[in-house]
Order: sequence, then structure tokens, then C-alpha cells
Amino acid sequence: MTTTKLSRVAGVAALVFAAGCSDSHYNILNTNAPTVEQLTGAPNKAILGRAALGAAALLANDLGGEISFFAIFGREGYNLLGNDPRLTQEMLRGPLEAGGFGGANFTGKYIALRTINEYLKAIDAAPDLTAAEKSASKGYAKTLKAVLLLRTIVRNGVLGAPIAVEVSLNDPPAPFVSQAGVYTYILAQLDEARSDLNAGGTAFPFNTPSGHEIANTPANFIKFNRAIAAKAQVLRSTLAGGGNAAYTAALTALNESFMSRTGALSNAVSYAYSSASGEPNNPISENLSAQRFYIHNSVVSGVQLKGNGQPDNRYAAKVKPAIGDAVNRTQGSLPLHNFKPAMYNNADGTADLGADIPVIKNEELILLAAEANWFAGSKQQAIDDINLIRTTSGGLAPTSLTTSSTNAQFITELLYNRLYSLLWEQGTRWVDARRFNLLSTIPLDRAGDVTFQNMLVPATECDARGLSVPCTPPTQ
Repeated sequence: MTTTKLSRVAGVAALVFAAGCSDSHYNILNTNAPTVEQLTGAPNKAILGRAALGAAALLANDLGGEISFFAIFGREGYNLLGNDPRLTQEMLRGPLEAGGFGGANFTGKYIALRTINEYLKAIDAAPDLTAAEKSASKGYAKTLKAVLLLRTIVRNGVLGAPIAVEVSLNDPPAPFVSQAGVYTYILAQLDEARSDLNAGGTAFPFNTPSGHEIANTPANFIKFNRAIAAKAQVLRSTLAGGGNAAYTAALTALNESFMSRTGALSNAVSYAYSSASGEPNNPISENLSAQRFYIHNSVVSGVQLKGNGQPDNRYAAKVKPAIGDAVNRTQGSLPLHNFKPAMYNNADGTADLGADIPVIKNEELILLAAEANWFAGSKQQAIDDINLIRTTSGGLAPTSLTTSSTNAQFITELLYNRLYSLLWEQGTRWVDARRFNLLSTIPLDRAGDVTFQNMLVPATECDARGLSVPCTPPTQ
């Protein structure tokens, strides 16, 4: 069964499992999550409220794998645990395997998408939701869909992605849509969602999940929606032929988002985790003595220094020396690595399993504004935005850029700041290298190592379409 078909079954089941488990064999009622029958048969406000929280929880289905794999591809860091040689062989030199790691980080997104689609279909059937509450619920769900599809197309790149995944199990697999077509669909979903949220009254008919504190009303959720729209436009400009028109549209969206040049740079809508037993834990955080995740040596050597000779504050806060058995770690003939990602750790270096991971934060929005302003012609504003991040977040001196600097010089400055501001949050270095045709600048530690343009279509998807593995499905 294909993953897009699998998601039609597992997605509905996942809605049940998102907030707890039920077992119909034992006929035990799960009071923490709606059953499939409740959702598709006779939903009410309470049932849909639990479904909304379940849908948000599924957003982080494969986030840990996505961050760590993108980090490996972009040499933000390595997984040197040594329990699977593919992490230092397939992931660094290929060939990527569609039935292995190369086809990972795909199925979970479509499970979540199917869940959200089922939730959307159920909204109008609820007799105790007002018209405004239904509209707010739809805007919320469509925005979550856009987040998932944006992550999917960043993963897939030129391969495109399926978007019409609601068809029957007896129908052919959902067709792939071109990369440009997926961005068009994402932006249309976000615009629909904004209209829904505008008609959604003053409150959601459910408690918004942890991590959404700054987006806890329809009006505030629009600001999150516009933040995602701005990011989609910037990525579309560089990855899908959007050009300067997309940058201009990004600036419009940013003005309607929660971006604030005077507010806290850490303000964010986040994937929320908990250290409580039985709750989802942060999948990246680990003790400084653990032998799994390491910061790539080039990130260590490339950090800029403040006027007092100390490193960029972002680096100092996020990168810490390994301790104990984690010191001098290597696998597969890679150089020794001695520094760990610590952005999700407690002050004493231990893992903080309850640390949130940003979906998008104010610091990223200002960097998106810098990029869009530069290429849309407002170069001094772009420089001012870069300097705001350099001085406030990094503690560095202002940039040497001027309005006469070349695009290449600006991109170098931009990508430095994006790397250290967003380190180990979304695989920024790999994505940015692809966006600006700079994959050849990613450091390679061994002869024979390579970089990749994108991840692969999973083997099951190829099989279902009668294509050889690996495959490039035709796009619409």
C-alpha cells in the first residue's frame, strides 16, 4: 500500500492516537480522543476540539528525523551514534535508497494531512458550532495543512508532491504536482485560511495547543498564517521561479504577521513537547555526554567573534563541548567531533525533553524580511534587518554591507546569520544552499562524499505507480 494510500487509513486512526489510545476489541471508551465513528458520524464541539488538538500534535510526527537528516545533508551536524552505518555512508555519499533513509520523512506528513482533511470534513456536520466557530476551525486546519505541505515540498524539491490525497482506497494514487504547483496550492490554502479566520469571531471553539500561545485566537492565528505565507513566498522565489514578485508578496505577508523589530526575537509558534511520562518528548535534545548528535566542525570554525574576542552569542548559547565518553567521537573515517547541539538542553547540559522547537519565530521573520527587502530593492532596510539580528541576537558588530554590495556578498551575510539563528531547527544550511545554488560550498569531510538536491520518493510510492525504484513520478 502506498504511503499516500496508507495515510487514508492511518490518518484517521492517528487522530484517535494523537491524544491517547483506544482498543475497540476491548470496547473501552477513550475519553481523550474521538473515535473515527464519532468524528465522521456525529461530531460535536467537544469531539472536534479533541480532533483539533490531535491534528496539531501530528504536525511533529517526523520532525526529529527531518531536522537531523537535513542537518546531515547540510553538514550542520552528524549522527555519530554508530548503530546504523547508513548515517555516515548513505546519508553522506549515497546512493540514497528510496526504501531506506532516502525515502524517510514522508509518510508521517501524509498521515497528518489525512487526519486534518477528515477533521475539515467533519466541521460542517457539527450541530453545536456557530458559523463563526466553523469558519475559525477551518482556517486553523487549512493553515496546519499548509505547514505540512511546505515541509513536504522542501523535502521533495524538484520532484513535486501529491496534494489530492483524499481519494478512495480503490482509486489510483494521488498524482504528483510540480514544485511550482505545490507552492501555488500552499499559498491558496493559506489565503483561504485567512479568509476563514477573518470570519471566525473572537475565539476558537477549542483550547489551542501548547506552543501556540501567541496564536490563540483567530485574529492572532492570522499573524501565524501570514508568517507561513511569507516563508512560502521567499522559498517560492528561490526554489520555484517566483522571482521578485514573490519577494514583494512576502513583504506584504510579513507586515500582517507577528514579525516585530522591537519585540522579543524568540517569539514563536512552536512544536510543543513535554518531559512528562507518556507525553511526546523533544526528539533532538540529549545530554552533552550522549554519543549521537554533533555539531559539524565547520560550524565551530566558522563562527564570527564579538569585539571582546568571544564567539557570536547564538553559537555560545547553542553549541557546547561534549563531555565524558562523547569527547573525540568519530564514525566511518570522519574527523573527530567534540561539540554538541545544546539549544534544547537545560542550563547544566542535560537533555530538556520538554523543550519546544519553533515552527517559525520572530528572528526568522526578520531575516526573511532582510532577504525580501534586498531583492525587492529596499537594500538599506535589508541591511538594517541584518544588523538587528547581528547585534541583538549575535552580539556582533554591524555588517560591513552597503547598498553598493553585490548580491553574492549579501547572500554570504544572510546565510551566515540564518545558519546561526536557526541552527538545528529546520536544516537551514542545506535548504539555503539549494536555494542559492551553493551546494558545492557545503564542506565534505571525505573523498567520495557528496551533497544531495532533495530526498527521494519512497519505494512504496514508486511501486504503486508501476515505476522502477528510485522514481520520478510524472507531475501535473
